[in-house]
Amino acid sequence: MNIFKRELRAGLKPFVFWMIGMFVLVFVGIVKYEGLNTGGASMSDMVTSFPRIVQAVMGIVGVDINTLGGYTAILNYYVLICAVIYAVHLGAGAVVRESVDKTYEFIFTKPASRSRVLAVKLAASWVYLLLFCVFTAVFSVMAVGLLKTYEDITATILLFALSVFLVGSLFIALSAFMAAMAKRPDKGALYGSLAFLYAFILGVICNMLENPGILRLISPFTYFIPADLIAGRFDPVYTVIALLLAAAFLFGAFLRFKKKDLS
Repeated sequence: MNIFKRELRAGLKPFVFWMIGMFVLVFVGIVKYEGLNTGGASMSDMVTSFPRIVQAVMGIVGVDINTLGGYTAILNYYVLICAVIYAVHLGAGAVVRESVDKTYEFIFTKPASRSRVLAVKLAASWVYLLLFCVFTAVFSVMAVGLLKTYEDITATILLFALSVFLVGSLFIALSAFMAAMAKRPDKGALYGSLAFLYAFILGVICNMLENPGILRLISPFTYFIPADLIAGRFDPVYTVIALLLAAAFLFGAFLRFKKKDLS
């Protein structure tokens, strides 16, 4: 329990800064919808005139920016990017923080196995990811409430938050695995960041294609399609795939961490 509390304290300051950023992103973004909606038709025409690669990079492929749900989907795309970056930081930090800071003797000399220590540290990471998603969803609901005249999209916002949590969980596990595999502690976060970059590029490629097919399986950014979430559909197949991949990466992380040279 002391390890868990220590991890929560260590992650509190970064979490506060992330929440300030998410508050600004969500509130400013959604409140601007009212002004955008005034000239919505011209804006929609402009968006559809963009080359598909530009739409893919901006996360606006197949999204109707004239509707509040579609506009929220675009904001959620940027929230997802932020959540994945944060998840990479959480997963890698759980594995290598003590080695990078040269404080590993503080934890790993305690009467607890390496597996238990890593499990507690990762549990703290998931707590922060969950809070990230909950607070972001609350910010979105509050910001939409300020619009007053628009429909209630709370259910859609919650589905977006759930999709962000699942994809973020996958990247916590992936970055923990890559950090455990890295020979040098300072490379752990770098490899996780590269995994994020590759996944983002794959997501853009998938969005550029009319039918990405099997490519979608290796692109977590496209596991949950905004149009489905807006329609109230949550893909159970990709939910299972995300959970299975997270479990596999976690298993590999624990297996490798038992033998890792912490010095």
